[in-house]
Amino acid sequence: MVVKTRRNSIKAKMKSRRNILASVVFGVAFLIIPAIVIFIDPIFLVAQYQLKLTKNSLLSYFLKKELKGALLEVYLFNVTNAERFLDGADKKMKMKEIGPFVYQEYRSNEDIDFDNEAPVIRFTPKLRTVFMPDKSVGDPKDITLNVPNISLLTVSTLMEPYPFVVRQLYNILVNQVDTEGIVARDVHSCLWGFRDPIVSIAKTLAPGLIYYDSIGILEKLYDPYVKYRIEMGREGVDKFKVLNVQRTRKEKMFDSNDPVNKYFEFNDTYEGAAFPPLMTPQTPVNLYRLGICKSFQMKYQSQEDLKLGAKLFVYGYSNSTFENTKICDSKGWCPFGLMDLSSCFYHLPMALSKSHFLDADPLLLEKVEGLKPNRADHDSSLLVDPKAGLTIGTTLELQLNIMTTDLTFNHQSRLFSDTIVPIARAKITLPEPPEETRYSLKLMYETGPQILLILEIISCSLGILLLLNSGRLAWRERRRELGPKTFTPLQGKISAQPLLSS
Repeated sequence: MVVKTRRNSIKAKMKSRRNILASVVFGVAFLIIPAIVIFIDPIFLVAQYQLKLTKNSLLSYFLKKELKGALLEVYLFNVTNAERFLDGADKKMKMKEIGPFVYQEYRSNEDIDFDNEAPVIRFTPKLRTVFMPDKSVGDPKDITLNVPNISLLTVSTLMEPYPFVVRQLYNILVNQVDTEGIVARDVHSCLWGFRDPIVSIAKTLAPGLIYYDSIGILEKLYDPYVKYRIEMGREGVDKFKVLNVQRTRKEKMFDSNDPVNKYFEFNDTYEGAAFPPLMTPQTPVNLYRLGICKSFQMKYQSQEDLKLGAKLFVYGYSNSTFENTKICDSKGWCPFGLMDLSSCFYHLPMALSKSHFLDADPLLLEKVEGLKPNRADHDSSLLVDPKAGLTIGTTLELQLNIMTTDLTFNHQSRLFSDTIVPIARAKITLPEPPEETRYSLKLMYETGPQILLILEIISCSLGILLLLNSGRLAWRERRRELGPKTFTPLQGKISAQPLLSS
């Protein structure tokens, strides 16, 4: 009986100590869990899992699906004093921008290839546009403007370096065409081109230099005969980086229909929809746009609060974007604020600038009247969530200009010699992130933190309760050990004599 009692007492003590130890261990664990959760940020890991770029991921689904791309708002510069300028009465062109003429882009991708050896993805983008009459000032086919003659000015500039005999032959042929340096033309023709006899003249005199039949602003940007093949990184610091672009077009040159390939490599360049996660203000950012073979260098400017509580990085154009080439006229004037686009715009002497020559050489504004640059209307911005690397909003402003040289050899275009002629302004707005992306942001910054906070409070409460319980058990065990003994075993025989004798 005594032995059994001792065993029971030892078992009870061991059980009590096990309970105390378990209570302490689990209590400490429940207190450590919130710290671990803060350190590893599981919500961020879940969001990154949703945004991984693998064969069967959510992003691969978006790559294949046709989605809304950029909203393109185009404004053309109408010359209000065309007759007086051409007659020599006015020394400057007076311009007024007319628009917007709005087009919605739709983007999809074909032939998607996930490289099994290198962490890259290759795809062929498909881009189409739809005119938005409800957002435009009118039908481009019904609105006629007085605009600089793009065909005459660009072709004359291309012919200027040719020998005297070729230029004289060009002049003879152009004189047979009823044209001037400023022409009345409908907006649709300006944007999407039309067959111009001047282009045909250039094709005859300079075979191989010009192989197209018309010149239109958007026609060359959205050339349906051009195929692009993009290689993009998909992991680590190279995630979403445009590594290289192959441009292929069937160009009929010298009676050959062989495709002509051009290969462009880029550094730290993105298409603008997504960037690597965990960006810092020092992360270099350049933007690539289909149809333009050069990238736009962006500069970190500031931070902005997102409604969900996140901090957004705000980027704008770096001045070096429009100073990466030396553009000089025949008199040696080299204006800053321009990007030479001729190398990737079918050899046409075109240049990009900020809208209304914002931040450009002030002398550019002395050549024309009516352009009024202001930062509120003509600046550009790129808003990025640096943690997830997602673009929240993008508005890019660009102006297309013709770069002329010494055109005094040609009567029709001589008034435009050594001039940067504004043609059109474009406002490019990227769409809001898709619903799934917005869900990831909401999960990361709103829903997720709220759920984690509740779980952390519960975990901390359980930890404290378990530690208090372990203290209570230890106190009770200690009290039991130090308290009065309720049973003492007796040694020897027990006497049955009465306590009182008679």
